[in-house]
Amino acid sequence: MVTPSAAGSPGVSFTPVITGLNAPRGVAFDGQGSLYVAESGQYLSDALGFHLSSTGKVTKYRGSTFTPAWSTPFSSVYDTEHGPEVLGPEGISAIGSGCMKHSAGQRNGCQVKMIMSESTTGLAAAGLPDATQAGRLYRLDGATGTATSISDVGDQQYQWTADHKSLQTADFPDSNPYGVLVTKDPATDAIRTFVADAGANTISEIAKDGSNRIIAYIPNDPVSDSTPTCISQGPDGMLYVGTLDLVYNLFVPGGPNRSAVWRVDPNANFSTIPTVWATGLTTVTSCTFDRAGNFWATEMFQPTQGAPGDIVTIPFSSPATLTRIGAEDLPLPGGIAQGPDGSMYVSVNSANTEAGVGAIVKVTS
Repeated sequence: MVTPSAAGSPGVSFTPVITGLNAPRGVAFDGQGSLYVAESGQYLSDALGFHLSSTGKVTKYRGSTFTPAWSTPFSSVYDTEHGPEVLGPEGISAIGSGCMKHSAGQRNGCQVKMIMSESTTGLAAAGLPDATQAGRLYRLDGATGTATSISDVGDQQYQWTADHKSLQTADFPDSNPYGVLVTKDPATDAIRTFVADAGANTISEIAKDGSNRIIAYIPNDPVSDSTPTCISQGPDGMLYVGTLDLVYNLFVPGGPNRSAVWRVDPNANFSTIPTVWATGLTTVTSCTFDRAGNFWATEMFQPTQGAPGDIVTIPFSSPATLTRIGAEDLPLPGGIAQGPDGSMYVSVNSANTEAGVGAIVKVTS
């Protein structure tokens, strides 16, 4: 249960605006101020292995009252062997001011795109052959929610890792697309789409024909998989990528505060090693820049006095300065976006498999 609070940091309030969600992950606002929320779905069984359901969804909410405009169902995988956890709709990104018109997501620059986790190939190898939506990048019609598959990201990444086992011999082949960013190139104004793959450790650009160009491979931490989960575009036009680093933060002496933010050139290729921009974060699950140019990230397992989870903000001009403001008021956060009112909106209980406990919380300072 998430209740209104002002306990996290002086002058900061936390107000639930949408409740009753199931594993809410990605959140995004379009140019008209509508909010899109991706829910990974429900955990339905304690039986061993992977199981498929149709409980994932993406919902569009309009106006300051967050009135549902449409909701589009997607498949969801509940995993008992590595969890319990649910895997389904994950990252979502939206731009453009024409997202109320019937236009297959394209009118007035409108782009609404959502990435599904895992891959059809990988889940088939694990004994779940019918997960045909897994690892797909979808475009959603802003007016109707109609979904169109535009790339089999997961399958392409799964094959890429099979061809590059020397990078991670223990884990590859693997793919788990998790974060997506739709943005405009500051030099050409062209719309570009990027995906962070938490299984392949890659950042890729998705072309109009659905093909993936690997622009970065995020190096592993000293003991395990770094696990990139999110992409945001900085004021300089570069991409900033947050990492989960789950094992390094939670299970190795000396943690937490071992996640990093990597600076990635969107025009590079994977042979170019990205640079570390900021350190000292804990289990990053999503990230964004606000309109003032500050970097924000959700930290799923940042230690607090209550349930784990927090948000951190970093000034672009001072990447060594980290400020946390969520304390115990943002349990297990999974997504973050700035709303038209300037407040930050965070999905909480994103990794809680109890039905209906997820929510969107408005963070106002």
